[in-house]
Amino acid sequence: MSSPLTRLIREEIWSAKLLSIQDVKLQDVQSGLESGLQAGISSSREERELFLRILSRVVEDARTLAEFRLLKASLGVEPPADSVDGYVLSLVWRLKKFLALLYSGSLVSHGKRLLVYFKSGCGKYRRGDVVLLEAEKTMPFYLEDCVELVERPIYSYLQLRGQVLQTNS
Repeated sequence: MSSPLTRLIREEIWSAKLLSIQDVKLQDVQSGLESGLQAGISSSREERELFLRILSRVVEDARTLAEFRLLKASLGVEPPADSVDGYVLSLVWRLKKFLALLYSGSLVSHGKRLLVYFKSGCGKYRRGDVVLLEAEKTMPFYLEDCVELVERPIYSYLQLRGQVLQTNS
């Protein structure tokens, strides 16, 4: 059994937040596998087969942990910045937000293109540029936090009202 990963999965399941996974925790798993691999080279066939089954289980546990963390991020749980996977999880979080804005029709668009404001220079665009881009070209800029998506004023108003109502309750 891959106990460090199993422990991480258990902690992640019971936490409402995304836990911060540090390099040290992952190094525990890696060092255990490396020592098992070194011992497995000179072991009998049965021991090697056992090690391969354990390795297979570790990979499955890692996949389960990754899927669970991605699911939590996609459900809107804010990822911790200090976690080894914090950047990737923040991309999932931003991707969900982008798609929700796109699907809701709240973005200012012209045909299939979205109106965006460049907050910083990215690619051939400079800070302050206002551009109409296709959604698939907008998404990478949005994920990298280079652009602000221009929303229809009524949606911005509704968001503001929702925040005001939430803080009053």
